[in-house]
Amino acid sequence: MKNSRIETSQIFLSTKRASTLFSPSRVAIATAACAVLLSSGTMAQELSVPCDETEEKALATAKKDEVKRITAFTPAVTIERVNPRYPKMAARRGREGWVRVSYVIDEQGNVKDPVIDDYFGSSAFKRSALSAVEQWKFEPAMKDGKPTQQCHQLVQMDFKMGGQTGARRKFIIAYKEADEIFRSGDIEAADQAVKALHAWDSLNRYENTWLLSLDAQIANALQDEKREAKSLSRVLSSNGSKQHNDMVFSEDYIANVYQRMIVLDAQRGQYADALASFESLKGMEEQQARVDEIMPVVAQIKEHIASDQHLQLTAELNQRGAWFHTLVRNKFAFNNIQGDLDTVEVRCETHREKFTVAEDHIWSIPESWGQCRVLVKGDDAATFDLIEVAES
Repeated sequence: MKNSRIETSQIFLSTKRASTLFSPSRVAIATAACAVLLSSGTMAQELSVPCDETEEKALATAKKDEVKRITAFTPAVTIERVNPRYPKMAARRGREGWVRVSYVIDEQGNVKDPVIDDYFGSSAFKRSALSAVEQWKFEPAMKDGKPTQQCHQLVQMDFKMGGQTGARRKFIIAYKEADEIFRSGDIEAADQAVKALHAWDSLNRYENTWLLSLDAQIANALQDEKREAKSLSRVLSSNGSKQHNDMVFSEDYIANVYQRMIVLDAQRGQYADALASFESLKGMEEQQARVDEIMPVVAQIKEHIASDQHLQLTAELNQRGAWFHTLVRNKFAFNNIQGDLDTVEVRCETHREKFTVAEDHIWSIPESWGQCRVLVKGDDAATFDLIEVAES
């Protein structure tokens, strides 16, 4: 298969600020800290898109021009939500963080197959979030007058303590030391200092966000795109929101993060994520200059998606033995599998299927299923190539 990737040099030439996108103001953390007040307890932020597992078999084999999305869909309605329990040890230490959970609502309105998408903070937050989500109840989604599944559910649960007012003096001192080491050019020593900070079991949300920002800068200096993208994604999850008036970094800085994420995801073949970041950037006020600046990269992404070349990206299962990817085409295959892959689950807007993994098979997804997200499960650290197949 002929592979297609946007060249690194092209992308960086298209983004003049690429090397400075993630450098927040060096105003002392202690000064900014006074502006941050954190609410207590947990909070969920949810995105919902429909999913149906009962599509007729004929639809899967219908010709392309015969497939049409004509069904009536009514989303699930919340009946009961159980709040996550704040782990006692984390609460005693003032540890804060969040958990993103992907799940499905079945035909009875129960939560099915919850999976940790990502998290930051105490590992106990994961158990608490999953336990809470599994108890949620819904009026099931309806399609053509019948109950149906609904997937592409993604919720973020924020674990926040009441009364927190920003970074503590101990963290400020340690952070400044790590930052000064980094700016002196000793990247390896700075990396060790940041890893030591990650090991603290008492970091609050404000400290999380600053630490992740510095982690992204170090990853950039080390040319570790995967780590940089992950840290910046976690910055966005930790930063708070304008709606709740609890943002750690300014909107201007967050716009820089989105711009950098577009570059990183484009370079790694994560085109759907890059386009989603672009939509978020376009939705921000007073950021038209950055939108215009990143447009050449977005144009390249769309050109590659529409090309007659195969799109390939190399993936590695995380420590939980899972990996998510949003498809931009309706055909995909696996290649160069190293390690054991158990299942591939395709969660689309109007359908869901689960398969075993095979290298000699091409999955074809009817257009009526809508945009799809692939969930691959297997052994920790297993690697493989996912190839989105060109129509030709």
